[in-house]
Amino acid sequence: MGSRGFNSGLFSVSPQTMIFYSPYDRTQKRIMTILNPTAGRLLFKIRSNAAYKYCVSPNCGCIEPYDTSEVNVSLNYFDFHDDRSYNHHFSILCIRSTCDNDEMQSQSILCIFKKIHRSEINNVRVPIELQPNPICIPQEELEKLLPPDALNIIRGNLHPVGLDHLKHMPLPIRRKKRCGLLRTLATFIAIITTLAGAFMQRHSIEQLVYMHLKLDQVEF
Repeated sequence: MGSRGFNSGLFSVSPQTMIFYSPYDRTQKRIMTILNPTAGRLLFKIRSNAAYKYCVSPNCGCIEPYDTSEVNVSLNYFDFHDDRSYNHHFSILCIRSTCDNDEMQSQSILCIFKKIHRSEINNVRVPIELQPNPICIPQEELEKLLPPDALNIIRGNLHPVGLDHLKHMPLPIRRKKRCGLLRTLATFIAIITTLAGAFMQRHSIEQLVYMHLKLDQVEF
């Protein structure tokens, strides 16, 4: 096998340690980033010594030159105990790709790995830490994440509105009656406009009929 560090020389992986926090009664998600700093295409696959507890997507793939690939890692619910030792880790295996696009489509990446000798495979191991306590964010970091309004509430500058405050607040103006009058007026205007248009159209038709009758009475 190749190097067991976080940077094998052929590729690098981030984070160096994947940390999960209690409680473990829900699914927790993390992202692993694999970097290809070379001018050639790389193939990778990911293994875990506790595969039944983790979901990895994708578990294998191809990384173009000077590019990265993001892998979604999910820790499923399990019965965590503080007094137990969990030596979980991920092994990221990587090789140089000697296949063209047609060969890549004809055979899977996992099949290609089976044909490669172990001495040609680079390996980076990422340990997993399962913290028994929930995550704790320092106050200064929390202030960077929260918007100003939330910080004002936390610091006590803003207070929730109570019932005493509501009693002294002015009531909203009732606009129901005014809206009803405006709606009636708008309807009346629409009716008048429609009748006027019909009257003008009828008048125009009568004028045209009258002109045709006058022309028929002209003697040549």
